[in-house]
Amino acid sequence: MADYRPEAPKLQEQDLKGKLAIVTGATKGIGRAIALNLATRGCSILGTYSSPQSAHNFDALCHTILNLYRAPDTPVHLRSTNGPKLKGVVADITSLSSVGQLLEALERDFNTNKLDILVLNAAYNARPKLGSASEADIQQSLTANLHWPIILMENLVRQSLFAPSSRIVIISSDRVRDPSPGSGIFNATKAGLEALTRSWAVELPLKFPGTTVNAVSVGLTDTPGLRAFPPAAVEALKEQRLKKVRVVEGGRIGYAEDVADVVGWLVSEKARWQTGSVVAANGGAEWIGGSS
Repeated sequence: MADYRPEAPKLQEQDLKGKLAIVTGATKGIGRAIALNLATRGCSILGTYSSPQSAHNFDALCHTILNLYRAPDTPVHLRSTNGPKLKGVVADITSLSSVGQLLEALERDFNTNKLDILVLNAAYNARPKLGSASEADIQQSLTANLHWPIILMENLVRQSLFAPSSRIVIISSDRVRDPSPGSGIFNATKAGLEALTRSWAVELPLKFPGTTVNAVSVGLTDTPGLRAFPPAAVEALKEQRLKKVRVVEGGRIGYAEDVADVVGWLVSEKARWQTGSVVAANGGAEWIGGSS
C-alpha cells in the first residue's frame, strides 16, 4: 500500500445507471475524480467549473469517460455508444447568481425534475493570517463556502428537485480539527458546512424519504491546488502531515481517487444507513472527534 498509485480509469458495475448527479468543481483534482467515479458507474453528470477557460477540462473528462464505454475491449454488457449524459456549466461560487445558471442548466440539459446525487466539492480557499484578511477574503469565503451552498439547497428543496433516497455529500477538511496559521476563515466555513450536514440530514428525509447527507473530511491530497503551492511549502506540509497517516507505515500522500472512492460508497445504496456524519478520508491523519 505504501507504493499505491491510482489505476487507470475503467468501467465499473453500473449501479448508478439512470441516476443524475451534480458535482461542483468537477474539472480538477478531487471533483474530477468523483465525477469519473460516478460516471464510470453509469451516472449522468452535471459538472460545474469556475470560468469558461475551464470548459476544455470538462470536455477532456467527457472524452475519457465516453471512450471507456465505446472501447472495443470493454465487456459487451458494459459497452454503449452513448454512455451516461455529461454536461458542464460555468458556476462561479463566489457569485450567487451562478446558482440560477446551474438550475437553468439542470432543466435545459437534462429535462428532469429529479436529482439523485449532489456533491458539494468546490470551495474558495483564502488563507490570510489573522490581522491581514481583506474584505474580499472574508466576503468571498463566506459567499462561496456557505451562502452559495445554502441558496442552492434552498432552491433544490423548494422546487422538489431531489428524488427519494438521494445522496448529498459535502467535502470538508481536516483543517477544521487541525488548524494552522491562515486557515481560520476557511476552517470556519467548513465547520459551518459540517453543521449544515447534520441539520440537512434531519430535515431532508422528511420531504425526500431515504435521503442521506454526509461530509467527507479530506487530508493532505495530491491535487492541482496543492501543486500550485511553492515546492518548499509542499515539502513542509508533507513533513508535518504524512507522519500522521496511520493506514500505511511511514505514511503517504493521499490521492484524489482515495477520496473519490469514499464518496462513491456514500452515494451508493450500500451507504443507506450512513447519514449526518463526517467521514475521514485521510488515511488516519486526523480522527473525527479527537486527535490522532
